[in-house]
Amino acid sequence: MSSKKYNVLLFDADGTLFDFEQSERLALENAFRSFNIDYDIKIHLPLYQDINSKIWTEFEKHTITADALKAERFKRLFARLEIDVDPILFSDRYLNILSQNAFLLDHAADLVAKLFHDYKMILITNGLSSVQHTRFRRSSIFQYFDSVIVSEDIGIAKPHIGIFEHTMKKIGHDQKNDVLIIGDNLRSDIQGGINFGIDTCWYNPEKKKNANGITPTYEINHLLQLENILQLEN
Repeated sequence: MSSKKYNVLLFDADGTLFDFEQSERLALENAFRSFNIDYDIKIHLPLYQDINSKIWTEFEKHTITADALKAERFKRLFARLEIDVDPILFSDRYLNILSQNAFLLDHAADLVAKLFHDYKMILITNGLSSVQHTRFRRSSIFQYFDSVIVSEDIGIAKPHIGIFEHTMKKIGHDQKNDVLIIGDNLRSDIQGGINFGIDTCWYNPEKKKNANGITPTYEINHLLQLENILQLEN
């Protein structure tokens, strides 16, 4: 039997294996209702997602800390909505609800269960420690991963090479040519992998146009297509 090209698989979490949008929708609505705020999913959810996306980009660029962004995003949201609610208290409630939900994307459980025996698998995520670790421990796939790397734990986020260097050191792996990162975000996952010098696989289920000049090693539109890539490289 020929040797495998890849021995280590770095999986992004949200949007790749975990259905974060479902958890986010549930947490935002329940937090609004717990503060007796009328909730309109068509108005509040997209506005929050836009603000949240921008503030995480600020975090990736080191212009805001993970701790500060927790309440700051709701401060900005409530300013836009002209709602008088303490953003710190609201954030605490939102994060508590969010941490309780670990919805998986279709075929995620099947995929990692199949790959478990042949690959060392790591979850590597830009996220908040209290939320991500709790969610992951609740999930049925947590058992399959050798390690979980959360950006807030180390103060470095993808696409910075520091989070990849930390990951390799933690798992005691000093090779790059047998490492593959799989993720849905071109900027953080794919560019991060390119920056670090490892192969990349862009999970693009919506078949979005890639117009930003970031070129992944592979592109898949369905999670189980990853198996085909790995088999071809054996």
